[in-house]
Amino acid sequence: MKTIKMSKNEAAELYNGLVESKDLKSKAFALKAAKNMNTIKDALQDIEDLGRPSEEFMQLSVKVQKIMADDPENGKDQIEELENENHELVVQRKEQMAVVHEKLLDEIELDLSIFSEEMLPEDITAQQINKLIKIIE
Repeated sequence: MKTIKMSKNEAAELYNGLVESKDLKSKAFALKAAKNMNTIKDALQDIEDLGRPSEEFMQLSVKVQKIMADDPENGKDQIEELENENHELVVQRKEQMAVVHEKLLDEIELDLSIFSEEMLPEDITAQQINKLIKIIE
């Protein structure tokens, strides 16, 4: 274990890198990856809760998705009209996401399991390594 200081945004990127590497075959790698994913997920729970859209916004989002699926070329005007009709809801969501963005800049310290180079699966790619580089020694 090693204590690593990073922003919540960097932690989210590391989490995504671990998720993208979840299918690599190695028991030792999988165990450490799973532990790290749980640690990071717990540390980012406040961001997830803060970013959860309201039920009303979700309903609006479903309408927008349906318009895009039914008429992607001409749906822009319909979507704009929907957004105008629900202006306050759209503004609230933008404000909510601005707060989330701000909170992602917060620094945190996480106790994470470190991967040795020898522990990495043979089929790991450079792209995957790059996303996990903070926890590889």
